[in-house]
Amino acid sequence: MTFDADEAPELRAAHVIVVANEKGGSGKSTLSIHLAVALMKAGYRVATIDLDIRQRTLTRFFENRASWARTAPWKVELPKHFAPDRSESPNRQDSETAEFAVFAEAIGEVEHDYEFVVIDTPASDSYLMRLAHSLADTLISPMNDSFIDMDVLSRVHHDRSQRGMVAQYAEIVLEARRKRRLVDNGLIDWIMVRNRVATLQTNNARQVDQTLRKLAVELRFRVAEGLHDRVIFRELFPLGLTALDALEEFHHTLTASQKSARREIDALVSDLRLPERVAGADHLESRHIWFEQISDYYRDLGARRGE
Repeated sequence: MTFDADEAPELRAAHVIVVANEKGGSGKSTLSIHLAVALMKAGYRVATIDLDIRQRTLTRFFENRASWARTAPWKVELPKHFAPDRSESPNRQDSETAEFAVFAEAIGEVEHDYEFVVIDTPASDSYLMRLAHSLADTLISPMNDSFIDMDVLSRVHHDRSQRGMVAQYAEIVLEARRKRRLVDNGLIDWIMVRNRVATLQTNNARQVDQTLRKLAVELRFRVAEGLHDRVIFRELFPLGLTALDALEEFHHTLTASQKSARREIDALVSDLRLPERVAGADHLESRHIWFEQISDYYRDLGARRGE
């Protein structure tokens, strides 16, 4: 994969963030929730799309948040939210056509008026899941500190002749990247987020980290630290709140866990290197600056591989 700085990409105004991984239980919805809220609290106009049609965790959270907002003692930020339904047509082509139309309508509604679109996806290979990947500017793939989670990226096997083969989910991302370059000369910045990392480093965790960083060069992704498995995330879900909300209104002061949760979320958003506001520039101009910076990163990565 090469990046030509002289070829300007055809970027939409909205920056599309897709949270995806074919491995279930990796924390996709939790990351989607906290990322959307963090961006809204930073003052950005945010839309969210829930493509996890069976679970609907993102949708349930924002339903809870909207309910809380009606009587909340402080301002509660809400995104423009979409929860498209899966087509019931028995014909696959008709089903995909209908799903594409609904998804395209949602994107069309927000791509000019919103600065970020956060898309939560199901833990399965589907038409909508692949469609979301093709639109991603930033692709976030959370994973647990486990070789089981890593096996969807690169084959984990005791036999060296089979070890390291590109696995099914990585193939989906690589194909999405190839198509993206052909369609609008864009790129997909892929970030692997190590989620639920144990406080104490185990030998397994160190081995996972070493293997992941080797894969980062081969598969062209970045590695970021995610969120720990905190009780506070589960406790606040029924209220539609996060650790970023004004919890001080309840307790007058934040607990150590709440402070740590806020630091984790802030650190993750920083590591994602999303487009930022630039004085005198609109969001689309900021997106082009982002594109140049991320392109430089991948060019340097290619240079280190001798390409």
